[in-house]
Amino acid sequence: MRRIEVIRPEPARDGWKGGSTRARRGGPARSVAASPPACSLWMDVVELDPGGYIALDSGQGDEALYVVQGELAVDGQICPAGGAVVIEEAAAARFEALRATRLLHMGPRPGDGDPTAGPAPKRGQRVHVLGPRGLFEACESGRETHFFADSTCPTCSLWLLRTGRDGAYASPVHSHSQDELIHVLTGEIRIGSLVVRPGETLFVAADQPYRFHGSAGGFAFVNYRSGPSRMTMRATGETIVENGTATGMHRVMDAVPAA
Repeated sequence: MRRIEVIRPEPARDGWKGGSTRARRGGPARSVAASPPACSLWMDVVELDPGGYIALDSGQGDEALYVVQGELAVDGQICPAGGAVVIEEAAAARFEALRATRLLHMGPRPGDGDPTAGPAPKRGQRVHVLGPRGLFEACESGRETHFFADSTCPTCSLWLLRTGRDGAYASPVHSHSQDELIHVLTGEIRIGSLVVRPGETLFVAADQPYRFHGSAGGFAFVNYRSGPSRMTMRATGETIVENGTATGMHRVMDAVPAA
């Protein structure tokens, strides 16, 4: 498998079982893979018509749902577009679309001792339903970043954020200590000759140096990793712990209340 790879999903279709080992999908539901088959992480694009659902039993690793459009109901809570749900490994829940809904479903592949598969799960039993502001946010001129999970939860290991900018951007050359999946929501990002457009996913392997350029009209993407991550700046060797508190983000706790 290449250490940097762009995945351009086919149209979602009926019958795709997806990457989760514990999910059942029912009603009007379609899905397609948005990650490389040999990657330590998986991500599916799922389309649910009203009444379509995803049901999860206790299983392999923490999983997450990010609602691109539409809204999901779970145990009296409504997750809106731009929000996310974190499902701890030992939790069971059912998520039903209230209207036409498009979402990302993601989690770790079974590791079989593979160190790239992320940390051992914490076996939590909770379901976290979060609004678009997430747990932490950093909002400044031209930039917004929102953490939905940053691997500091005592009962789950998952790491998930959404970030974006209003205009062109060039990142420094850097690497991360975890494999990552970057799913572009708007605009585009470029790594060398590779272009990642809306609906496409970029895989970057752990410890792989890279830099990306965001399009002049702005961009936004969802970034998923299976566990705690550190970023290393290649020019200086500086290492940064990547969580909300360590990076100085503002804690907002946009948890969706129960009905």
